[in-house]
Parts: sequence; structure tokens; C-alpha cells
Amino acid sequence: MKERKQRGLTLISGLVLLAVIGFFLTAAFKVGPLYLDNSFVSAAIASLEQEDVHGMTDRDIRRKLSSQFDINNIRDMNTKEIKVVREKTRTVVSLDYEKRVNFMANVDVVVRFENSYDSSSAKK
Repeated sequence: MKERKQRGLTLISGLVLLAVIGFFLTAAFKVGPLYLDNSFVSAAIASLEQEDVHGMTDRDIRRKLSSQFDINNIRDMNTKEIKVVREKTRTVVSLDYEKRVNFMANVDVVVRFENSYDSSSAKK
């Protein structure tokens, strides 16, 4: 009699694999948009390189960033959290924030982002 070797996954290992894949897909769909929004925030702050930030008022800087946020449909971003630090030869604009998203049941994921622009590092 010829022995047959078992091939493929058993039912239990298939369900475990499906659960693991489901877990990671859920994580990607919940946390991924936060990183996408942050890439737009980072690009908006990097766009300050095109401006004379050192000569702009704090209000003008916030207005410029707010319009960039509106264009890229970034919601829930408070422009009052934008910090502008001025020194004699440079201006530093930073936006540090955190977002919380419900992951599963009573488990939340908190993601922190730090973005900054230093006018002294701008190419002239």
C-alpha cells in the first residue's frame, strides 16, 4: 500500500493564518490613514521652504499651512498647535501632535508625529 503525504493546511492552521492576516489588515486600515495624513502635513511644512518664513508673521504661517491642510483634505488639524519659534537668524516652525484611533473593542492605538521646518536649513 502506498502512503500519501499530507499537503496543504489543516483547518485549524488555516483559521489561525486567516486570523493573523485579518489582524494585520485591520491594523493597516485603521493606522494607515493616519500616516497618510501625516505625509501631507509633512509636505505642507516642507513647502514653507518656498516662502520667506523669517519675514512672515505667525498668523501668515498658520494661514498658509491651514490652506495646505484644506487642499489635502486633512481634518481635525488645529493650526493653533503650530509652534513658531523665532531667533535672530532663523525661524523654526513645528507641529507635534498625536492621534488616537479605536483598534478593537476597548483597545486604542495612539500614534505620535513630530514635524518641523527650520529656515536656517533652507537652500538659498
